[in-house]
Amino acid sequence: MKSAPFELHEPTTVDEAVSLIESLDDPTILAGGQSLVPMLRFRLANPDVVVDINNIDALDYLEEDDEYLHIGALARHVDVEQSELIADNYGSFADSAPLIADPQIRNRGTVVGSVAQADPKGDWGSVLIAHDGDVVVQGPDGERAIPADEFFLLPYDTTLGENELITEVRVPTPVPNEGSAYHKLKRKTGDYAMAGSGVRLVFEDDGTIERAGIGLTAVDITNARASDAEEHLEGEQPSAELFEEAGELAAAQSNPESDEHGDASYKERMVDVLTQRALADAAERAGFVKRRVSQ
Repeated sequence: MKSAPFELHEPTTVDEAVSLIESLDDPTILAGGQSLVPMLRFRLANPDVVVDINNIDALDYLEEDDEYLHIGALARHVDVEQSELIADNYGSFADSAPLIADPQIRNRGTVVGSVAQADPKGDWGSVLIAHDGDVVVQGPDGERAIPADEFFLLPYDTTLGENELITEVRVPTPVPNEGSAYHKLKRKTGDYAMAGSGVRLVFEDDGTIERAGIGLTAVDITNARASDAEEHLEGEQPSAELFEEAGELAAAQSNPESDEHGDASYKERMVDVLTQRALADAAERAGFVKRRVSQ
């Protein structure tokens, strides 16, 4: 099956894209297209107008600047996967990228496109939440940054304005004594997550956990923050017992649904285990725990 006919626009600048989005009637944005193109092919999506942003070279970047890691709207999953900057400094991003779908998807799909889709089974939303990240958008009134916690509303629904374009996602650059990690369970290569947990830990010099961030994948109606577990960790010294308690709190705060991949109680248990493992890896990467939690 082929897609239904649609009107195609190919802007070359962000300002041109924003102007098009404002002037056109309900346009659909195309970047990586790894979700949109199959939907077009099978006519599950039938837009009248598509704005393809792939010719906006200014959106193709992955860099550190002004105390943030910036990932532009045209940076592909594989760019994160192959980046030395990511491998050296951003454990959760390095963990996530090779777990996304399969190589074909990672070569074309974009980080920002995945975030924009707001699928609760997507990985990057949880990583952004764990890192207190922002979604940066540009519209007719200029640029604004939406905290990741405020961006996701419902499955496939966000707080992005009607005439706004996401230009990048960003997270603060690592501070001393920081580590992060992401753990995910999926049935086979190419599958979405059955459950996942992204973690960021910042330690004081004496090893006390100063700040904790935990984002959960596929166990609620959006990517979600495990705030109870975060609060339990802060001000404490890392230990297997502490991480076990935090894993239990994260599981209790999750809200998975039973489906063909497993019942809700199983997924809650996976949140517990995956969170413990991610916490142990994050602490080890920060230099404060030498052995992983064993599960």
